[in-house]
Amino acid sequence: MDEKNFHSGFAVLAGLPNAGKSTLLNHLAGGLLSPVTNKPQTTRQNILAISEGDGYQVVFVDTPGFLDPRYKLQQTMLNAVDRAVSEEADLVIFMLDAAAPYAPNAGLVEKIKKVFCPVFLVINKTDLVKEPARLAELEAAVRKDLKIEKTFCICAAEGKGVDELKQAVIAAMPQSPAYFPPGQWTDRWERFYVAEFIREQIFLLYKKEIPYSTFVEVEKFTEDLGDKNYIRAIIHVERESQKPIIIGKGGAAIAELRTRAQKRIVEFLGRKYRLELTVVVSPEWRNDSQLLERFGYIVR
Repeated sequence: MDEKNFHSGFAVLAGLPNAGKSTLLNHLAGGLLSPVTNKPQTTRQNILAISEGDGYQVVFVDTPGFLDPRYKLQQTMLNAVDRAVSEEADLVIFMLDAAAPYAPNAGLVEKIKKVFCPVFLVINKTDLVKEPARLAELEAAVRKDLKIEKTFCICAAEGKGVDELKQAVIAAMPQSPAYFPPGQWTDRWERFYVAEFIREQIFLLYKKEIPYSTFVEVEKFTEDLGDKNYIRAIIHVERESQKPIIIGKGGAAIAELRTRAQKRIVEFLGRKYRLELTVVVSPEWRNDSQLLERFGYIVR
């Protein structure tokens, strides 16, 4: 590797919940590294996806959707966004939903105003906009608030415009040695992704507050046992009334969850696993500092 001509850095994706950051990250990384659902606030922690090629390594950072915190868990999510944008970024990719109002982005815009690195504006979900003038108006509104290096109009769900964006991101990276060893996809352990994919299926299968009230803790993770590999995970809920909802009548709901999550895990890890799920009540865990620290949301 010619380090003198090598380019490497961190590109941070920032936007409101459901702007499409996780979908874009998966396209940029070339794999399903971040959980994707049609519900906002699926991502709770910063997820790194490493993309590399001839002469470059880009570390894409998927951040939780920016929001006004209502409990301690959401405050840790907001802290993750702050940390990524202000401390880690060589480039900020500010994502907007083309069909959504711009005004709710005001708080995040104030954060981005303070960065010293370049900012790319990415207007996503352009397939939902019938009037092209809407995109121009949205870009003009953002440019009044921020110094934008480049603007990209994309549809991340279909992959449209993503390659052009990726090439621009690579070109924007500073001259630097690689931050991670060749071939590494992410900074997270496999256990983390197992928990994320179980939680992803919870978001897809259950309604209302249930997905937001759950945390998945991987208790046991065995390897190198061939067909005997298994994973045991605990689904934490906040209230006793939520436990039977997760389990379902006769255990039907949790059986469906197990089947879907196991399929997703096997696809990602590339080897067979038997998944076991149990449900426990951890009262008001989203506001419990000790549990949030144990679950990895608070880092001392």
